[in-house]
Amino acid sequence: MEERRLSVFAAVARAQSFSRAAETMHLSQPAVSQQVAALEAELGVRLLERSRRRVRLTAAGTALLAHAESLLRGMAETRRSVAAAAAAIGGGLAIGASLTVGEYVLPAVLARFGRLHPHVRLRSEVDNSTQVVRRLMDGALDVGFIEGDLAVPGVVLRPFRRDELVVVAPADHRFAEAAEVPLDELLQEPFVLREPGSGTRQVMERRLQAAGVDAGNLRVVLEQTGTEAIKAAVEAGLGVSVLSRAAVAKELLLHTLVARPVRGVPMVRDMSEVQLTGRTLIPAARELVKLLRGDADA
Repeated sequence: MEERRLSVFAAVARAQSFSRAAETMHLSQPAVSQQVAALEAELGVRLLERSRRRVRLTAAGTALLAHAESLLRGMAETRRSVAAAAAAIGGGLAIGASLTVGEYVLPAVLARFGRLHPHVRLRSEVDNSTQVVRRLMDGALDVGFIEGDLAVPGVVLRPFRRDELVVVAPADHRFAEAAEVPLDELLQEPFVLREPGSGTRQVMERRLQAAGVDAGNLRVVLEQTGTEAIKAAVEAGLGVSVLSRAAVAKELLLHTLVARPVRGVPMVRDMSEVQLTGRTLIPAARELVKLLRGDADA
């Protein structure tokens, strides 16, 4: 069994979706379907039951998933050990990043890394913070970057950049006329939010809770996994949102959105490198972290 096929199968099984797995692995959906079909043909069994709404594992798929994840972890750890022993920047580098970091901070750094080290094969997965940490712990990633706080045993966060969350509203919204948004007025608005498990949403909910507000009482009219889709919904007038200021830099320049802090509720968080206790970064990952920190300090 090819490692690539196992990786794709495991991604589909975790996401319970071919399209979601394709987004995570930066592949086309037909390419994902082809890899899974090839694996099923090789094994002579059906691994997944497909339906319009979701993908379910068959009994054979469930049995394979446990072994596949164990094999993938072992292969990844073997590569890390060899790379660390060689102390050379080369081979492959699997990177995981939460959406804000992956979409608005990491691309420029990856471009610089690629110019400096053209022989390194980069693979980047963009998902919410919880999934990035899980993938790192499973051994599927060499290095991870998230925003917000996560308390997970064996996981250490090393901040590299400060980030501000702001209320985002259409340019013609009444919030555009104020320097800050009063909390009581914010709570009257319909919200378009990231999905549960995202670092952005976790930070927002914790800051509101500290201000005495139960986030469960917010009027959420739409949940989206993608920041671009949230911005489009806000621009269309569906509701307001809370996003990283870095994520709306283009829209602020174009005057299609406004961004305002919440009065008396600071929403500042860290963007951090995720480290696992006892695991040494391979040379390529150390170089990427170095570049990222240098970019943040510039």
